[in-house]
Amino acid sequence: MITKNYIAIDIAKDSLAVASDSFNESFTYNKKGLKALIGKITLVESPLVVCEATGGYERKLMSLLFELNIPVALLNPARVRAFARSEGTKAKTDPIDALMLLRFAKSKDLRPTPAPSQQQQTLQALMDRRSQLTESLAREKNRLQKSPECVRKSIEKMIRMLEKELQAIDDRIKELIDRDDQLSEQSARMQSVVGVGQATAWSILAYLAEITTLGRNEIVALAGVAPYNRDSGKFKGRRRIEGGRAKVRKCLYMAAQTAAIHNPHIKDYVDRLRARGKPYKCAMVAAMRKLLIHLQSILKNPLITLA
Repeated sequence: MITKNYIAIDIAKDSLAVASDSFNESFTYNKKGLKALIGKITLVESPLVVCEATGGYERKLMSLLFELNIPVALLNPARVRAFARSEGTKAKTDPIDALMLLRFAKSKDLRPTPAPSQQQQTLQALMDRRSQLTESLAREKNRLQKSPECVRKSIEKMIRMLEKELQAIDDRIKELIDRDDQLSEQSARMQSVVGVGQATAWSILAYLAEITTLGRNEIVALAGVAPYNRDSGKFKGRRRIEGGRAKVRKCLYMAAQTAAIHNPHIKDYVDRLRARGKPYKCAMVAAMRKLLIHLQSILKNPLITLA
């Protein structure tokens, strides 16, 4: 059996803190720093790089590692934080976080994350751009409502430009999905569920590609909609969600809000929770979880009835 030599990397915007049995060092997160880091990694026998999903900062590093066929495991930050709490670690610096990642890795039998296809990377990049344009468009529309007459034409011009760019991105995403029979079928099946629109289906295809390969509990945790207990002795704390993929969670929340009104199954479920005294946000998170599990089921089993 080949022994894995874990190389834990805590990723920040401008730096990389590394902890391993072979070397502990910090690198600047740029071309020169990455070259130096890769040089160190290639000297390690049977390396497995481990890092957390950090809202996108990890992509440049992971793309390089995939390109060089260096195995890398991308971890759910919520799992690492839970491990850190169990270890009693409260201090937080990049080197300490890297050491905690290393201890976490050694306590588990981690497997490398499969390299995304070029198609998957393109879809993610297009969806990222779509989110940026959508947010900019919303800001300009809000600005228009409270702006004086002298700048309204400028804002209206910007709105038209953003709408045109957004439509162009949507067309490219649709074209990309339509060219692939599997993605096209998955997108159509998800959109057949009441409450799930085009944007939600596209987001899941882009950011939660593991939906058809992982188990129910794993996919719920990966999306960040799994409840975590906060109990100690006789104290029973509130259940809460944390970590996971924020972009997936955001689209699921919007879909759950719509489904809670128009989808009879989700509406009845939310109504029962509210009748039992559950807060609105708690009921919506439960609806998000139920909706995601249903989407996973219909993607895994085409015979399941759509609703």
